[in-house]
Amino acid sequence: MLAGCSAILPGLNVSLNHDTGPNDYRVVQDSNGQFRAEPVHAGKGLPDYRIQPITAELIVTEAKQRDQAWDARETLPALNPAQPPPEYRVGAGDIVNVTVWDHPELTAPAGTQTQNLAFDGQLVDSDGYMYYPFVGRFHAAGMTAAQLGAYLTDHLKAYIQAPQVAVRVVSYQSDRVEVTGEVVKPGTITLDNTAKGVLQAIDAAGGLTANASRRRAILMRGGKRHVIDLSGLLSGNRVVPNPVLQAGDSIHIPDNSGDEVFLLGAVATQQPVIMRQNQLTLLQALTTAGGLEKARANDSAVFVFRMAATPGTPADVYTLDLSKATSVFLAGHFELEPRDVVYVAATAFARYNDVINQILPTVSTIFQVRALTR
Repeated sequence: MLAGCSAILPGLNVSLNHDTGPNDYRVVQDSNGQFRAEPVHAGKGLPDYRIQPITAELIVTEAKQRDQAWDARETLPALNPAQPPPEYRVGAGDIVNVTVWDHPELTAPAGTQTQNLAFDGQLVDSDGYMYYPFVGRFHAAGMTAAQLGAYLTDHLKAYIQAPQVAVRVVSYQSDRVEVTGEVVKPGTITLDNTAKGVLQAIDAAGGLTANASRRRAILMRGGKRHVIDLSGLLSGNRVVPNPVLQAGDSIHIPDNSGDEVFLLGAVATQQPVIMRQNQLTLLQALTTAGGLEKARANDSAVFVFRMAATPGTPADVYTLDLSKATSVFLAGHFELEPRDVVYVAATAFARYNDVINQILPTVSTIFQVRALTR
């Protein structure tokens, strides 16, 4: 058994103990070439993992399952650049500029003949009310600029013959969205008369930092957590909607520590590999680690440990014999998932059940700790 969480750090060398105990299992291969796990000592039940050789059929099946999982995800209303945004409705904190043609004393109530639109205007107070000469204090929140202009026109008719009124919002402060995490300028951004999505919010916050995840973003809306496929949005590898933002939304960009794949065992460099916005294959991961270690690696014993996302579901242990030329092509198409552990054994392939029994408990512990800290 491996000792503690330090077992998955770079520099790990698994030392195999071939003495069997009451909880040990072995892997057997049937006449059809399929693997299964069975207890060394009868009556102990089956282990909580399943062996899956990496084959072309497996790669195709997992690709279909991955597509189905994406299709089944809840979709939020998406930003459509070709569709005109809905009319902006005035809210508390906004500053509204009102122009009454041929009446500069109303256009610039302070008495000046020129206007600075950045400062001249009427504030919509925290209760949603606004004051205007001859009209008084009235509730403006919720009105569009056109509706507000029509309201002022109707009430100015008692003082001005055929008033011509134009209204526009010169400072948007009402609808806000919070952006936190690994962005250059975390903080609050305001929504205006132009519809914005998650990508626009990230851009307004200065973009992603070097340590930001390129695979996921978290959108909080109405107390509900939505995971956004940021890798699809950034890479364009699949059609992913850019959720349109609403006032009160919160966007969090996590760091890339949750996007790591661990390369262990008889590889040239034992290290974590960060998955970027594109998918990472087994062959790419091994290449990043410098390939197999020539002196110790058993190229017929390559494992991928993958913990199940659902508690109580067996973990998957994928196996690949890289001594076969065709397996190189399989490794080039087998897609890894974040938190996978790739292990290259330095022992005979016939005994790889020992590797599984030793490393799987530690991988499981790390996965559970990671899930709790999320």
